[in-house]
Amino acid sequence: MSLREQLLKAGLVSKEQAKQAESGARKQGHQIKKKQAAPTVEAARQAEERRQREVEGERKRERDRQLNRQREAEKQRKASLAQARQLIDSNRLNEADAESRYNFTDGRYIRSVRVTSQQQKLLAMGRIGIARNDANPYDFPLIPRETALKLTELCPDKLLLLHPENDGNEAEEDWDSWQ
Repeated sequence: MSLREQLLKAGLVSKEQAKQAESGARKQGHQIKKKQAAPTVEAARQAEERRQREVEGERKRERDRQLNRQREAEKQRKASLAQARQLIDSNRLNEADAESRYNFTDGRYIRSVRVTSQQQKLLAMGRIGIARNDANPYDFPLIPRETALKLTELCPDKLLLLHPENDGNEAEEDWDSWQ
């Protein structure tokens, strides 16, 4: 038997007073549960917001890392281009009095550069190569083989022509037979 029933039986409280006390106790219990639940709901909401901020922060950091990688790659590309340009300009072998034209392919185009007969032999033997000039699209510097090999490491698209190197005996014999 519950306390309410005992109090009713003893006549200490009326039925309505017992109902009010029970209702108050129920409301008070509900309020206590609500107050206990509210912090857990609030804590869960705050934890979710914190997690969202962390996820967003990680996305931003990853985006920043990607942008930094792109900037570094662009900086490296520009440095390589500048170094290649300097390498080409400092080792240029073109001569102003060259009269012969040497034809070669540049992608799908046939280009030509003026060379001396000695330079033509060296081109055929693979001892010099033809590079692309940034400043003028129709200027093709002649460069030594060593420079051309360095150029392929820096900017492979700058080297237009470099024949495989041979000892020169075959090329000179072929050359003499053509003249």
